[in-house]
Amino acid sequence: MFGEVSSPQYPQPYPADILEQWDLEVPLGYQIQLTFNHLDIEPSPNCCYDSLKVSVTSLQNNVKSNHSRGEHRRQTPEIFAGEYQRSRTLEKVSQGKGPPSSTHKSLTRLDNEGRRVASCGEPKPLLNGGVRFINQSVIVYYCNEPFYTFEGTPNVRYTCTKDQKWTADDNKDNIPPCVPVCGMNTEVSSGGRVFGGKPARLGQIPWQLFRRSSPRAGASLISDFWALTAAQVVDGYEETTMTWLAGIIDNDDKNPVTMMAEKIIIHPNYHRAGLGGNPTNFDNDIALIKMSAKVPLGPNIRPVCLPNKTHEPVMEGTMSTISGFGGFERGLISKRLRYGHVQEYTLDKCDPGNLPTTDNMFCAGDDVKSVDSCKGDSGGPLFFPMLGYGSKEQAYEVRGIVSWGPERCGNEVSKGFYTKVQNYLDWIRKTMANN
Repeated sequence: MFGEVSSPQYPQPYPADILEQWDLEVPLGYQIQLTFNHLDIEPSPNCCYDSLKVSVTSLQNNVKSNHSRGEHRRQTPEIFAGEYQRSRTLEKVSQGKGPPSSTHKSLTRLDNEGRRVASCGEPKPLLNGGVRFINQSVIVYYCNEPFYTFEGTPNVRYTCTKDQKWTADDNKDNIPPCVPVCGMNTEVSSGGRVFGGKPARLGQIPWQLFRRSSPRAGASLISDFWALTAAQVVDGYEETTMTWLAGIIDNDDKNPVTMMAEKIIIHPNYHRAGLGGNPTNFDNDIALIKMSAKVPLGPNIRPVCLPNKTHEPVMEGTMSTISGFGGFERGLISKRLRYGHVQEYTLDKCDPGNLPTTDNMFCAGDDVKSVDSCKGDSGGPLFFPMLGYGSKEQAYEVRGIVSWGPERCGNEVSKGFYTKVQNYLDWIRKTMANN
């Protein structure tokens, strides 16, 4: 917002036979003020030899000194560009040796009537967003849409006040943060994976994360740093480096977005089995993964929303969608991301075998089409509404996490079991806030 220029060799006398030009430019909405802190040019009639010329489009102003050579008087003439001028050219001409010469440029804001007002300096930057100048004294913050937005309805307009501070119109001193937009995909309008499911298209389930190596598993991106998965997937891996892939629908994709886990936090009440162990209790089967770097959000990588607490059935009497890279038929592991639609059943309609069930889980499936989650899908999402029915008014929410089920996927009697995410909202938010 300010700077300075000076003649060659300054503070020594400027050279003979020079033609020096400085092109000065500022953003739209600003005006340039030139302040000459030291101006000492060899006299010449009508500035026909040595001169300093200031040009603003067609307007030209000549600044000259009529004092004799050797005098070093301090002068501070000021020149302003017109209301809509953004650039100015300074041209230094010398046809003989002369005394030191210097020009200094600084910027000062003007009000709408051309009067100088106190400078507030550079506005504070906004992470995942930026700032626009409405005029010389008013700015508006913005988020990098459509992937980030302001939370709630904050005041984003700031004015440069007399105390030389950028002040919000509501006088609150905190700049509102830009938060990731959740629950949107590339088709927020159209109407799947998994056992008996369909292949997904790129950007259709942008919150799906995939662990290619053992243990093969899934996760759901819930912010630009955090992912949600099943505790069994990361049990025993807390001190190792887990790699997760995003933005792909094909296991053979050669250019996935690769993310490294910085921190893995398993729910404290999960019954750990350890690395390579066989869990015998899947209560509290939930964990959070913090990535080592901010996830680059885009059309194919976006977070899913967390649900609200409700006393209604998880799927509100309709169907949801499950997705993953796990088994899909005859014991085969899918190379592509698949999805399928399932409905919720009461726990008494599902066969848990010898494993305990609690209110922290629910079961889901489809008797007609035998759609089910399967081995390799663990940790992946069950999201609502059903794929194809999301909208700006009804964003996609992760209602469940693929947890456990019968050995044989798609069994008409035994359904898959899912961790009920709404029971852990306080733990999720507190853990993310403290880490």
